[in-house]
Amino acid sequence: MNAPGAGAGGRTPPRPAVPPERRTRRDLATSVIIAVVMVAVASTVLLTGSAARSEFAAAEVEQPVYGPADERPTELRHLWSHESADTGAPLTTRGNLVTVDPDGTLVGRDAGSGDAVWSYSHAGRLCSATFYADILAAAFDGAAGCSDVTALDPTTQQYSHTRQSAFPAEMSLRSTWRHTLAFSTERLEIWRDDLVRTVEYGAVDAPQEPAMQPRTGCSLIFADLTDERFAVSERCPGDDSVRLTISETVPEDNRIPEDIASDVTGADGVWVLGIRDHGVLALVNRGADWAVEWFETPDRHTTVLPLPHEPRLTPTPDTVARDHNQVRWFDGAATHAFDMAAHAHDWTVADTSGPGLTGGWSPDPDTHAGSDWVVLPIGDGFAVVDHADGREQRRFEVHAGAAHHPTGLSQVGDILYERRDGVIHAYKLEF
Repeated sequence: MNAPGAGAGGRTPPRPAVPPERRTRRDLATSVIIAVVMVAVASTVLLTGSAARSEFAAAEVEQPVYGPADERPTELRHLWSHESADTGAPLTTRGNLVTVDPDGTLVGRDAGSGDAVWSYSHAGRLCSATFYADILAAAFDGAAGCSDVTALDPTTQQYSHTRQSAFPAEMSLRSTWRHTLAFSTERLEIWRDDLVRTVEYGAVDAPQEPAMQPRTGCSLIFADLTDERFAVSERCPGDDSVRLTISETVPEDNRIPEDIASDVTGADGVWVLGIRDHGVLALVNRGADWAVEWFETPDRHTTVLPLPHEPRLTPTPDTVARDHNQVRWFDGAATHAFDMAAHAHDWTVADTSGPGLTGGWSPDPDTHAGSDWVVLPIGDGFAVVDHADGREQRRFEVHAGAAHHPTGLSQVGDILYERRDGVIHAYKLEF
């Protein structure tokens, strides 16, 4: 492995001490009563809530932190393989690969050897998990769908935070370094790194607080976020086409979404690929026509890449990857790359099996990150291509036969991880 990278990222600064106020005898008595009630409530939560139904088997030592290696590899050496029950890009922290057992147990593995060093299990099925701001957030089935959320610090091996949110049985997590977006077709939420909710959007079960949502009865299609705003495509009652909505990531009141812009698009389908302050990139179909379009506003768009036919796969967390400026989408047959600053098509590489990985890139703003090459999964292995123009620079043949599902890639230090049809393979990057 490479040397540990600098910068912890996402740490919360200590709060200043507050001097105690003068207390009376009545205040002390009231405090005792409150304390007794709080202990009773806490005991009930521990006995009946998610904490009582989970187990964290911590590592014996603090886990390492690695900065991603950003040199272009000249060789790949296979290290080991492990089955993992989740999908998409392999789940990694800054020091561990995390696999998922068939029963939903998260297993933290040494980045180089693959040995299990810690685990976290919960009574409910694992819905989704993501790593951001130095925490590993995982959502499990609970009393209200994918409702039980736990955040762990995988480096220091400690519980971080928990929350409960009502969700359907299917949900996904998609993150920046500071926020994560919990998404379902009925509702979405955005959480800070302490799991405090900044936005709830869509179906909200709060009859005592009517008219908080700008629209009701909508079906959400796909969404993406930055730390300042998020975009969601949705089908709403009364609209004659798919609506595109852009809202604040951190509004003044987390119960009331703050729309920046919202309007119908004239399209039959809209799948958000990425968002910036100056617009939204999305896959769109209008009748028989398919294209990737740039929306300056929901009702003003230009074509970025026309497509010859309906793609095999629409955007999902498994088929979309990104770095600080580029978004890549795997359409089931080819990978398309887009420049989010110039809202332009960069390149397309055919005969791939996933959206690829930007070599040496990290979402942590305190970590040095390269971005001049991309690893793409191909039929028999990997192709290293130029980030800017997609020209192939090197090819590694490591498999026999093509993948049957989208292939996901991740990186910790100088180890490349590939999820291929339910198995994660680890490769040492040689330079």
